[in-house]
Amino acid sequence: MTGFSLIIPVHNEAPILEANAKALDAYLASIKGLDYEIILACNGCVDASEEIAGRLERENRRIRRLTIQGARHEMLMFYAIDLPFGLEVIGESIKASMAKGRAVVIGSKGHRDSVVERALARTLFSGTISFLNNLLFGLGVKDTQGSILFFKEPITRYGKYMDNPGAFFQAQILIYSRKCGFELMEIPVRLKEEMRKTRFSLAGDGWRYIKALFRERMKLLGVR
Repeated sequence: MTGFSLIIPVHNEAPILEANAKALDAYLASIKGLDYEIILACNGCVDASEEIAGRLERENRRIRRLTIQGARHEMLMFYAIDLPFGLEVIGESIKASMAKGRAVVIGSKGHRDSVVERALARTLFSGTISFLNNLLFGLGVKDTQGSILFFKEPITRYGKYMDNPGAFFQAQILIYSRKCGFELMEIPVRLKEEMRKTRFSLAGDGWRYIKALFRERMKLLGVR
């Protein structure tokens, strides 16, 4: 039996939360030999998301409202509630990780076999931050913002350093997984430009991401 914790950040997701959480539950239940949980990590919601998440938790023992630190299992996956790559990327990530002996697996828009349709500005920005992450941290991957299957050891060993509340947290997962000795690998995905308007602001969030990159580089000089 393989233990698996799916981490879903939730911030004002009321219109899609219930349907997509149930779709995730049904998909995970279909994977033979998987002991799973779905963690809805609610963060500062001002809509009905907290209420919906609470009801789902009461109705389904597989769904829990926690932070990532409360995950039961060693294998974890970080994925968005709007399911940008569909459901199959979850099973494909688990299979790829186990085949490599516990590799960290990124559902990567930069993989040569990925099919990606999105705005040019977002594509250019993603390419820029992936370049900077590789330049500063030597990650050797083409995308640091896809889905990420990883393991609990980096959280246990370096959780106090993984302190970014925004988009850079995904890069921190990769940085500290690499520091723990995990292999990083990428698998292809299919992405069509978001049907709902993205909340990521290239001006505001983009600038914060760039600052977080260089802050992390300076911080790592003191991390052992």
